[in-house]
Amino acid sequence: MINGIRLKVCGLTSLVDAEAADASGADYLGFIFYSASPRYVSFANYEAMRERLPLRKKVAVSVEPTLTDLVRQRALGFDHFQIHCPAQTPSAVLQAWADTVGSARLWLAPRSPAAMPIPPELLAIAGTILLDTYHPDKMGGTGEAGDWSQFKAYREAHPAKHWILSGGLGPTNILAAVTATGTTWVDVNSGVEQAPGIKSPAKLQALRAAMRPVAY
Repeated sequence: MINGIRLKVCGLTSLVDAEAADASGADYLGFIFYSASPRYVSFANYEAMRERLPLRKKVAVSVEPTLTDLVRQRALGFDHFQIHCPAQTPSAVLQAWADTVGSARLWLAPRSPAAMPIPPELLAIAGTILLDTYHPDKMGGTGEAGDWSQFKAYREAHPAKHWILSGGLGPTNILAAVTATGTTWVDVNSGVEQAPGIKSPAKLQALRAAMRPVAY
C-alpha cells in the first residue's frame, strides 16, 4: 500500500516484471489469461514461474471465462479473479462465476458505454468492481483514461463495495486521478510499460514516487 492506496500492477508476463512490480510497492500482481491480449500468459507459463514469484497477492484476469478455466485458475492458487464481461451478462452466469471462486474473491469488470449504468444484479454479485475505460473493440489495456467523475459517482453511491480505478493510469496522472476520484484502489498496466507486455522499472518507481505525499 502506498500512501493509503492499494496498487495492482497488471499484465505481468515475466519474473523480471513481477519483481519490478514488487519493488514498486504493488499489493497485487495481475496475470492475463486472455489470448487476444499482448500481455497474455498461458497456464503453463504461469505455472513455470509460480513458485518464484514475489509474495504478493495474485490476480487472475480473464474475459468471460468458462467454469473449467476458472477451476484451473483456482487450482493455481490465485487470490482473486478479475473477470471482464458485458455489463448485461446474465445473473445466472455471474452467480456461477461467484460460486466457482467465491464472491469475496471475485472482481467484476463490467464493460459498457458510459451512458449505460451498471445493472444492480451485477453489483449484487461481487464485492469488488473494477472500472476500466470503455472501448467498442477492446476489453482493456487501451492506455486511455476513463470518466473519473462517473467512477467517483459510483463509489459514493455504493460505498460498501470496493471500487478499483483502471484505464490509462501512469506516473503523470496518478495523483490527479486519485485526487479527482477519492479512490483507494488503482490498477496500472500500459501506463507503466516500455512496450506492450514489458514493464518499465523506471516508470513503476516514478509511479510510486507520484503516489507518495510531497515531503517538505
